[in-house]
Amino acid sequence: MVGAILTLVSGTAAGQVITFALQVLIARVYSDVDKGLFGIYGSITGFVITFAALRFDLTVILPKDDLSARVLARLSWRCILVSALLTSFVCVLGATLLRDHYHHSDTLMWWLMGSGLTVFLVAQIANVQYWLTRKGRFGDIARNRVLQSTAVAGSQLLVGLVMHGGLPAIVLGTILGQAVTLISLERRVPELRAPLGPEAPTMREMAVRYYRMPLLNGPNVLVDAVRNNGINLVIGAVSVAALGQFQLAWNIMQVPVALIAGSVAQVFLKKLSDAPRGTMLPLVRAVLWRAVLVSIVPFALLYVVAPWLFPLVFGTTWDEAGYYARALTPWLFMNVLTSPVSNIFVVTEQQSRLLAFAVVYCVVPLTWLWLSPLEIMPTITVLGVLMALMLGGMLVMAVLTARSYDREPGARG
Repeated sequence: MVGAILTLVSGTAAGQVITFALQVLIARVYSDVDKGLFGIYGSITGFVITFAALRFDLTVILPKDDLSARVLARLSWRCILVSALLTSFVCVLGATLLRDHYHHSDTLMWWLMGSGLTVFLVAQIANVQYWLTRKGRFGDIARNRVLQSTAVAGSQLLVGLVMHGGLPAIVLGTILGQAVTLISLERRVPELRAPLGPEAPTMREMAVRYYRMPLLNGPNVLVDAVRNNGINLVIGAVSVAALGQFQLAWNIMQVPVALIAGSVAQVFLKKLSDAPRGTMLPLVRAVLWRAVLVSIVPFALLYVVAPWLFPLVFGTTWDEAGYYARALTPWLFMNVLTSPVSNIFVVTEQQSRLLAFAVVYCVVPLTWLWLSPLEIMPTITVLGVLMALMLGGMLVMAVLTARSYDREPGARG
């Protein structure tokens, strides 16, 4: 298990390092308007991607026999295909509305009509990866993550250089990189395309058997998708250039968040799940203390140097991104702290509390962005503080949940 975790973490880290290095060059090829328009494209497709397979892709790892799992993979593929076609169909129907809402960009409108292709490629990559997870092929997953990061960012750079930037170049580069990744991944799993045989259960039977997955897992995923992509769409409606600056800041700041939070969460998830009553609260406190020690210095440094560092590394065009990064620092610092302890709501079977928090965590930022009387920069600064405060509330919920769990009689079971 430890080896598998290290393999996945190393693959993720390598992919992020490659992406960061290429982003330094990409930022000099595309303008903040290009990035902002692409942020709108990515937010619309990203919203659909989160539930394109109706969460049946997650169920691939559950059956005891591989035959049923292969049927679920094919069920997920069909759901993804339908979701992709519907995405393009809806964008065709709403083409004029989308164009007028997002600064009368005809280019964005036309590319959104074909956005189903991006939905299919990204969702199917995730679908195949769940099969690899089932088979314990973590090395293949790690190599795929590196390939995906390299192929997408590298294609964006190469196509951007050829076409001299612009939204068409960044979308084409992204699709090319995603296609290369999926083709490489599909070649590793010929068993998923092999005939199932008459003894295989039907897709309908599998859908009925695992119907709880979209019903129980879907709401949390949907709320998170609305929040994550809604923030981008609201900012983009105000200023495409501001969204481009915000997107660069967010993407770069995610590198330390993913490295620190991911490693801490993976190390302590097993301990949280095995903790007997009476030991949960001390364990949660220990996790929080370690997360603070690991993250406080990097984020303090980023807060101080970000406005100077971003234009130095990415070019003078991106000076505002440094101030957005500073505004996001409190929020992302708290993300590192909450990432490992959020698992406590699953371990103690208190998912309803997590869903209630997720709804508030979604409504508050979107309401603030929609109603803020301030300019965009101070609006994002207040947003960072609001999100940090809410995550602080989540930490209090986690501590109270751990204390309540420790005080309840009986063993978990």
